[in-house]
Amino acid sequence: MAQQAAVSLEVLRDRIRELEGAPVHTQRVSTGIGVFDDLVGGLPQPGLVEIHGPPGSGRTRLALALIERFTAEGRLVAWVDLDCTLYPPAAGDLEVVLRRLLVVRPTQATPAERRPLKSDTERAVWATEQLLRCGCFPLVVVSGAVRLGRVGQRWVHAAEAGGGTCLVIGEHASRGIPAVVRLAVGRGEVVVVRNRGGRTGRAAVLPPWTERNDPWR
Repeated sequence: MAQQAAVSLEVLRDRIRELEGAPVHTQRVSTGIGVFDDLVGGLPQPGLVEIHGPPGSGRTRLALALIERFTAEGRLVAWVDLDCTLYPPAAGDLEVVLRRLLVVRPTQATPAERRPLKSDTERAVWATEQLLRCGCFPLVVVSGAVRLGRVGQRWVHAAEAGGGTCLVIGEHASRGIPAVVRLAVGRGEVVVVRNRGGRTGRAAVLPPWTERNDPWR
């Protein structure tokens, strides 16, 4: 009886810490990709990571390299493709295991428009939160013009609940994303803009890409 009471008390304390927003331990997981492992000590899990840079900078190619590693190891990845720019067959050419990649497009915009409406953004925010919270996807990628505001904190709690990582790809850094790691991509290199608990300002050259990779942004 006393043991059950002790267990119940500890569960209650955990719940109180969760409601109070107590920090959850984040570990850095090795990816086999030097940009993540050497620069920031691995991928934060659970946590939010942001990669931003102009079109053509290589931000998507870097994300696809990470997805290739995850799917090759038998892990599932979800991609919330708000701007409808992901072309799965080409991702397959990059050795991404497509049967382990779920593509979600909560948008009415066509690839030519690439201008998600407010309702599209709301659906993307909700879909990302559910994918993170379910615990089935250790990596959830979000691409497109997502204006987060304060909803980024919802993704933090969802990632903590599911134990996974949310990777946000965009053209500019977003203040609404409380990222553990923030990387800026451009001019053939990656720069660490934010690294909670680690060093910032470090840079590395992007991995070399073949000609068939060039269409990726």
